[in-house]
Amino acid sequence: MSMPFLFSVSSVSSVSSVLVFAFMFTFQAASSRTITVAGGTLAYDEAGRGPAVILLHGAFLDRHTWDLQMPALAGSHRAVRYDIRPFGESSLPEQPYKTTDDLLALMDALKIERAHLVGHSFGGGVAIDFALEHPTRVASLTLVNSGVTGATLPADEQKEAMQVFMAARESEASAVQAWLTLSLWSASRSRPEVMKAIERATASSAARFRMAAPPFAPITPPAIGRLGEIRAATLVVSGDRDTPGNRANSETVAKGIAGARLVVIPGADHAIPIGWARELNEALLGFLKTTVNPA
Repeated sequence: MSMPFLFSVSSVSSVSSVLVFAFMFTFQAASSRTITVAGGTLAYDEAGRGPAVILLHGAFLDRHTWDLQMPALAGSHRAVRYDIRPFGESSLPEQPYKTTDDLLALMDALKIERAHLVGHSFGGGVAIDFALEHPTRVASLTLVNSGVTGATLPADEQKEAMQVFMAARESEASAVQAWLTLSLWSASRSRPEVMKAIERATASSAARFRMAAPPFAPITPPAIGRLGEIRAATLVVSGDRDTPGNRANSETVAKGIAGARLVVIPGADHAIPIGWARELNEALLGFLKTTVNPA
């Protein structure tokens, strides 16, 4: 998520929400595998056939963030999701690495020439960086509650997030509980099934709260001053109950990328892929229909 780690339409009804989350835990992707990249391994899975869509999760979450998008996409696309190192089932880097290099290696290994990139939070920042470094490999961008490299969150949001890392000194469980109290999830807290899904997606990466430093080698110059270079069709999705810093990031990205469209989901916080999946899926699938499919 947009943390000082420096990663920096209406809600579904209670009945439909229960049904959606029941499906979330029964859906199985067509394959679950690993690939070797420079310095480690990536865990990924995929489902469906058609134009490739690659899903990039937020920090301290894992690829299960996209459990509600995979079945929606698989009917018309080749949907691929992976755990960004060091999260989930992917390996812990031994030295700083470029997330864009891993994404490129994944695409090459899976013989994907161009892909629609869908990024949540930190994963949105990865997608933006990749579009700057490898523009010919990007068919479109969908940026959900997105971070952007080079942006700085307000001091109060950084201070709040630091409490998670302080809690990690006590235990991983304490860190996860502190994570769940962040204002990122202000709207989700009234929906136990959403909070359970966030907790589940975070649990696999709980040990990473104890890392001494982020293992990411940033692109230079950072993306915040280069958004005007991006030419890919772009959809930006935000929630009006996300934190002010994250909302500002979404607005900056939408204004900085020529032709980008901004969709704000009423009542949504930082957990849009999980808690507002219906709204996101409708916006995403509609957007993908308007873009030129990659070869």
